[in-house]
Amino acid sequence: MKITKELFCQIAEQAAESPRLRKNFDLRNNEDEQSQRMLNVLLPGTKSLIHRHTDTIATVICLEGTCIERYYDNEGNETDCFVLSAGSNLIGLQIPAGQFHSIEVPSEWTEKAVIVEFKVGKFEPAKAEDIIEM
Repeated sequence: MKITKELFCQIAEQAAESPRLRKNFDLRNNEDEQSQRMLNVLLPGTKSLIHRHTDTIATVICLEGTCIERYYDNEGNETDCFVLSAGSNLIGLQIPAGQFHSIEVPSEWTEKAVIVEFKVGKFEPAKAEDIIEM
């Protein structure tokens, strides 16, 4: 499989149809793999829930555009903020296991962001205790 700008545009079209304004594209060979690998296209106005992955580090690398990754403490107070931008000095992060975080592209920005994410282990939906509602 080739990962191209055209693929990013195709995923962006699907993201535009989603109320979340983002869409992921699975890069695994099959659902039985013991990893998570995906492209995620984030349109302006998207923001993920504050959540954590208790058992694995998450690696996020910005391939196109710019996005904001925020860290939070257990009460939902922001503790750090990172602007990830393709072609800049800071293009990615390794998010520690158990770290509450969110990712967003503010609505006033005009371009999409494309990230690639990696995690160990099969996908499991987040448990209530791993999400902070704000």
